[in-house]
Amino acid sequence: MVVTDVYNHRFHKIFQMDEGLNHIMPRDDIFVYEVCGAAEDGSECLLLSVYFRERRSRPSSASAGAVLYGQPLLLSVPKRGLTRESLYQAVCERISRYIKQPLPAECGSSPSGPGACSGSRGGCEGEDEEEMEHLEEGKEQLSETEGGGWEDEPGSDPGETTQKTKGRSCPKRLFSLNAVNSYGTADINALETEEELLKLNSGSTLAMNWDSETRSLYYDEQESEAFEKHVSVLQPQKKKKTAMALRDCIELFTTMETLGEYDPWYCPTCKKHQQATKKFDLWALPKILVVHLKRFSYSRYWRDKLDTVVEFPIRGLNMSEFVCDPSARPYVYDLIAVSNHYGAMGVGHYTAYAKNKLNRKWYYFDDSNVSLASEDQIVTKAAYVLFYQRRDDEFHKPPSLTSFPGASDGGTRPSSSQQGLGDEEAYSMDTN
Repeated sequence: MVVTDVYNHRFHKIFQMDEGLNHIMPRDDIFVYEVCGAAEDGSECLLLSVYFRERRSRPSSASAGAVLYGQPLLLSVPKRGLTRESLYQAVCERISRYIKQPLPAECGSSPSGPGACSGSRGGCEGEDEEEMEHLEEGKEQLSETEGGGWEDEPGSDPGETTQKTKGRSCPKRLFSLNAVNSYGTADINALETEEELLKLNSGSTLAMNWDSETRSLYYDEQESEAFEKHVSVLQPQKKKKTAMALRDCIELFTTMETLGEYDPWYCPTCKKHQQATKKFDLWALPKILVVHLKRFSYSRYWRDKLDTVVEFPIRGLNMSEFVCDPSARPYVYDLIAVSNHYGAMGVGHYTAYAKNKLNRKWYYFDDSNVSLASEDQIVTKAAYVLFYQRRDDEFHKPPSLTSFPGASDGGTRPSSSQQGLGDEEAYSMDTN
């Protein structure tokens, strides 16, 4: 059994069996896969991540874009003797219940030979006779079904990708296979060799490339999302605290901490390491407050990414009570940007939310893509760095033409936000 966290049609994380349940958040979509560790003859089986991907042609150019959809698969296949054809057959067998119409004749057979991993659930078992009979019947039904043609795979011979059956063009393959990166966004190489053995490693990621017409005709969206609810799901659940507040993090940040046995402090008087305490105090805060949330957990034996949801205010973060100076001004902040991190310790992807100074609207930044966002989208488990601005700053004054140089006849002096932070620099509060 393999436990995974699925996010945005790809594997966000594949858990180790000795990991604690505290690494799983209530909002996570957890999928558990039944796989095999070895084939029937005892040889090694590869564990492959397989993503559904649709290739869409762009009207303005000859290139095509790829979009992930559906739920990913974990597929067990024998490493010995693995070819493109046997891999294709294993994938077809695994997705057979997602297909609206019976598979083409080529998908009716299953990989043969010693060590073949079979079974719709990824186990190393014998062929399911009932399922195979259904597929055999499907061969005859398919030849009598009328429908449109199919696009050939890039770089392939049209005569090899289609076969004629009573007046219609039937696809030899529903999809093509590519080795891709872990996000499914970049191709590594195309698996085009028919007879040569494939050189794949356990943990490799593959993409099933479907064209739009094939997907609409054969892929059953409703069946792919179908599941049976366990009786425990229908029972009323007690509400548990699933998130922590930013205020709690700041209180912990300013609380006296006793250093652990493995984190001693070097005493300049004793000239040796001693167990000690430490404490952070805030004497003053700047116009721009940067809060760095702790997202990575370190120990002597383990490192992990933390996905705890930290609930932070969009507006009205009052930091006055945490400032030691009794004569300090009120420190009330509003959020202006959030940097998000998706991924794990060694690999990840950054996105951001930011508020426009002029129109007061939020925007979502994902590489070169920018889109409008709403406030209810901003607080997520991916939030990594928070950017707050003090309310007495020019950012919070209503924008007007006179706030820009040259807007009036005589011109105006640039606002303080245009001149920079002045004598107060941005302060970064690292909750690590």
